[in-house]
Amino acid sequence: MKLEQVLERPAIVITAVVLVDIIALVCARNGLVGDVVNTWYERFGFGAFVSDVGSICFGIFLSLTLFYYVFPKNSFTLFNFMASLVGIQLVHDLLLALVIREYPARSNRMMDVFKSYVNENGFKILLVDATMMILSALFIYYFVTLDNIVIYTLLAFSLYFAQYLIYS
Repeated sequence: MKLEQVLERPAIVITAVVLVDIIALVCARNGLVGDVVNTWYERFGFGAFVSDVGSICFGIFLSLTLFYYVFPKNSFTLFNFMASLVGIQLVHDLLLALVIREYPARSNRMMDVFKSYVNENGFKILLVDATMMILSALFIYYFVTLDNIVIYTLLAFSLYFAQYLIYS
């Protein structure tokens, strides 16, 4: 996989992340990641899904930006990409935890759910989020081999299917 292959086809990233979040949603609906994740989806519906996808995409595009502008171009390997994603995710999660801890209760409904999520899962969140980043990278690695029409079809179906999981 080359950096340019990913940068030229951002739908690959979005499709990979949507699929990873669907996997996380299936895990949540089957009780594998605690009760608060279900509360998150019940209260915020598709907005919760968009928030999750946006957060992961932000980390991935930040990593790609670093590889494009900061790191040597030939340093973009699957391993280095995954390592940068996990590093970015760890920094994001730890900074968000600091903000959540100091955020006043009952002043933001999303932050209140995040506080409950942190209290329920603690450091397990770091492992779950790292897994989601690594899985996204692996999907991206595979998706660069597929034609755009396959990617767009997969993305459309995934968004369609996600609705049924979110509102189940």
